[in-house]
Amino acid sequence: MRVSLNLIKKFVDLENISVDEIVNKLTFSGLEVEEVSKIADATNLVIGQIIECKNHPDSDHLHVLKVDLGKFGIEQIVCGAPNARTGLKVIVARVGAELKKTKINISKGVIRGVESNGMCCSLSELGVEKSLLSQKQLEGIEELDEDAPIGEENVLRYLHLDDYILDINVLANRSDCLAVFSLAKELGALFDRKVNIPEINLVNEEENHFKVDSLTTDCPQFSVKEVNNIVVKPSPKEMQAYLMASGIRAINNIVDIGNFVMLLTGQPLHMYDKDKLTSDEFIVKNDKNEDFVALDDKTYKVENGDLCVTVGDKICCLAGIMGGKYSQVDENTKNVVIESANFLGSTVRRTSVRIGLSSDSSSHFVKGIDPHQDEYVLSLASKLLIDFADAKIIHKNARYTTLDNKIEEIKCSYSYINKRLGEEFTKEEVNDVFNRLDIKIKNINDDEFVALPPHHRIDLKCDANLSEEIFRFIGLERIKPTLPKMVTTVGGLSFEQKNKKNIREHLIANSFNEVLTYTLVSPTLDEKFVVLNNDEPIKIKNPMTIEHSLVRRGLISSLLEVLSYNLSHQNKDVRIFEISDITTTKDSYQELCVVMNGLKEYRTSLDKEEFTFYDIKGVFESIMQILGLDFKRYKLARLTDNKYFHPGRSAKILIGKDVVGIMGELHPTYSKEFGRTYVLDMNLSKFLMLKTSQKKMQVISKFPSVERDYALVVKKDVTAEEMISSIKKQGSSMISSVEIFDVYEGEFLPIGFKSIAFKVKYSSLEKTLTDNDINPVEEKIISALNSSFGAYLRS
Repeated sequence: MRVSLNLIKKFVDLENISVDEIVNKLTFSGLEVEEVSKIADATNLVIGQIIECKNHPDSDHLHVLKVDLGKFGIEQIVCGAPNARTGLKVIVARVGAELKKTKINISKGVIRGVESNGMCCSLSELGVEKSLLSQKQLEGIEELDEDAPIGEENVLRYLHLDDYILDINVLANRSDCLAVFSLAKELGALFDRKVNIPEINLVNEEENHFKVDSLTTDCPQFSVKEVNNIVVKPSPKEMQAYLMASGIRAINNIVDIGNFVMLLTGQPLHMYDKDKLTSDEFIVKNDKNEDFVALDDKTYKVENGDLCVTVGDKICCLAGIMGGKYSQVDENTKNVVIESANFLGSTVRRTSVRIGLSSDSSSHFVKGIDPHQDEYVLSLASKLLIDFADAKIIHKNARYTTLDNKIEEIKCSYSYINKRLGEEFTKEEVNDVFNRLDIKIKNINDDEFVALPPHHRIDLKCDANLSEEIFRFIGLERIKPTLPKMVTTVGGLSFEQKNKKNIREHLIANSFNEVLTYTLVSPTLDEKFVVLNNDEPIKIKNPMTIEHSLVRRGLISSLLEVLSYNLSHQNKDVRIFEISDITTTKDSYQELCVVMNGLKEYRTSLDKEEFTFYDIKGVFESIMQILGLDFKRYKLARLTDNKYFHPGRSAKILIGKDVVGIMGELHPTYSKEFGRTYVLDMNLSKFLMLKTSQKKMQVISKFPSVERDYALVVKKDVTAEEMISSIKKQGSSMISSVEIFDVYEGEFLPIGFKSIAFKVKYSSLEKTLTDNDINPVEEKIISALNSSFGAYLRS
């Protein structure tokens, strides 16, 4: 934000305070002054009057002037400005003058045989930015008012150009400081100086003729005020100078007053030519869908959702951005209607970005304005129209509002402020800062109080904000640097991090590729595979696209998208995995998902072996080994009534009664898209919380072991795990291991049955086992399996 230091000084006493002191105070209070510059800079200037203007004898565009410089006499000056004429009062740079910003030094000279002693100047030659000047000012020398004093040496002061421009980086939380009045209050508080914000009291206001309304919550407040019998003319030089210092080009007194009020208060205004309006009813809408011609003569497409100010059924303003061409103020305007409103910043920004049009007005609404100053702002604008546009009749306001004028109270305590800042500030010091900031205090007890911030401080919302104000004003030098108190820990990976690292390395070593997919997904993708988590997903309030509008509830959908992408690019035999955080409205945990598709090995075209359920089960068991968890810590059970997985080639993983994982082949309905695909999806956090199974030392027998194979026929719903447990139980200490080496279903077996082949290893620490030792145990095992599961030996 660029602002005139002289304008700030009109509202706060900064006498005997240097520019450097002002800059330092603002910067260290959080308002960084990025640059300090002068609007114009020149020496040895004087106001003169052209008393004679003749054409140059040797040029078709130069003039030979006689210029009265008052006490400095009459000088002859050669000038090429087309607007030079007798009687005109001008700015003269005398011989020896230095125009510092344009690096021009004035000396005596002879131009085409005619002596010239000085130069008549334009504002751009004094250093004023060309973008802030009119075409007339750019093409000729500056024309001064008729009452300009001849011989006046302090020309820059007369033109109000003896000024410093402060370029302030106003942070997002301090949008109130986009107003000169707020900056004056800030400096008044920083230097403990008196602030003088003018009070406006309009008298003899006539009745209002307008009606106002808003049909959308995006405009909670809208006000207009009619002012009659104005005269359009140039605004005063002082106002023009203040606007130029802020980077705003002067247009005419009506437009300039609107910009000047926004500069002072931070409240954007819009001026309508009252006689061009087709109705006396202003309505704010957001359901229009038509073309709109703006003040810049360009046509914009207004769509549903864009805020518009309408009169009758015609759009007269794209709310908060720019007014319409048809109701603009021009040189023939006699009556105006002033608009002051509060439009929702996010809506203004969305429209501004969509149509590619921004303005000072839209910037203010996006950053935030004081919502309670509309009546004061309208009165201030009316007073300036009386003073500088000869307005004769002022009408009362027409106002619509749903806003509550009640100030939000902030509960805080002196002890909290001291604890947060790490310093012992006295109550007197704290109260002094609040008093300078116009923050009212109501004490609850000796420690606690309630603070009521002024309306313009829209950033003060909680006790932390109040403590920051104390820090800003009392200063960093009061805060003693101390080392943080914390529990020191030995560096290195935690137990959980090590386990996750080991799982990653194990899977990568077994030809799996780790993938990283987006946490934000579309509702369609999120609902495809909801396996472990049925909680409500977290919805993004303002998503970039619908494809990234939810926080996902699982990894399967994301990994299947990766699989689909690879298959479509002829990347076959895919093995991928991902470990990622899953967060819902009720829970947060880490999930591991593994996907396998295609062939086990890529050997020859004749040697094709697809993945099976036992491969994905083997992946899970190997992960359990890495985590040090034996089969007693979890349980596998048949998966039934699940639309995502094959009913006969899948299993759920349980810890106690909780389902913490699922694995198996995807349901045949997905085979058309992916082919046979196997998935392991597990709540990794649940397993990481389990204690590692205790490892027991076991003496290795020095005697040879005996292996016997049993092919047992059982019903398909009997699990191998149950049978292994029974075998070990009956065999007691004689059985050292039980392994499955074959499962068969098909021909020569009854319908609904399967054959499971076990390799049982018998051993003893005391002797070499004989048939007489093994046969009784074998009969006991077969009998127990038959009675428990109906199992019998396959012939």
